[in-house]
Amino acid sequence: MTGGQFLLLALLAAAPAPSPTPLPTPTPTPEKRDPRLVAALESRQGLGMDRLALFDDGSLVHVRGFRGERLVDRKALAFEEVAIVRGVCLEALAVRAKEVDDPSRSVLGDAGGRRITLEIAVPGGGTRVYTYDDFASLPLAVGRARGALEDLRSRFEKQDLAETKWDTGGLKPGALLRRRSDGAWYRIVHDDALDHDFELEEVAAGGPLGSSKIRMFAYRADLPRLFEDPSVAGQRPPDPTPATRR
Repeated sequence: MTGGQFLLLALLAAAPAPSPTPLPTPTPTPEKRDPRLVAALESRQGLGMDRLALFDDGSLVHVRGFRGERLVDRKALAFEEVAIVRGVCLEALAVRAKEVDDPSRSVLGDAGGRRITLEIAVPGGGTRVYTYDDFASLPLAVGRARGALEDLRSRFEKQDLAETKWDTGGLKPGALLRRRSDGAWYRIVHDDALDHDFELEEVAAGGPLGSSKIRMFAYRADLPRLFEDPSVAGQRPPDPTPATRR
């Protein structure tokens, strides 16, 4: 072996071993989300609809629609709160759907009135749907589930708390109130002093003061949240005269 070959072998032996080429870091697989419905509350009347749906991952989805247009809002609930609402809704499943007055089964139902559906997920799969209108008297458990979802829906309403503290003490049958959500006018037809609630009927838009479309019931304490202060709402516009009515 020559001196040059010996020197080359010595250099190769002293050289560090080549480091392995690092493998690319695998892209993390996104977690699959398959939220399941807990409960939903939907109302429809004419061309309008309003739907609130709660899912088990805490998603709260509010959809409002009119003439094919959709406006979607979302919020997130803590899992503890989802569990409370779920518990209230599960209690309602003790009531069979046929125990709630479905307006489609009544010959006296108002075909143009508002239809409301309460949909609750059944453990094990499927849902149970309760359909009713503003005239229906709901079983207590179903009414509690509806109230829980209506409370969640109110979180999408932007209101100044100062506007919802007007005094209801002077309200009497015959008084007119304008609803916050859509500007519709309602007339108080009965004041139940014992149960502290009111029966109201909607005054038909453009119709004479004596005409009405639907009725609703509301507790006195809820009126400021649902209706504008009469001193701010002003007076209901007068009925159009035959010459101006189209």
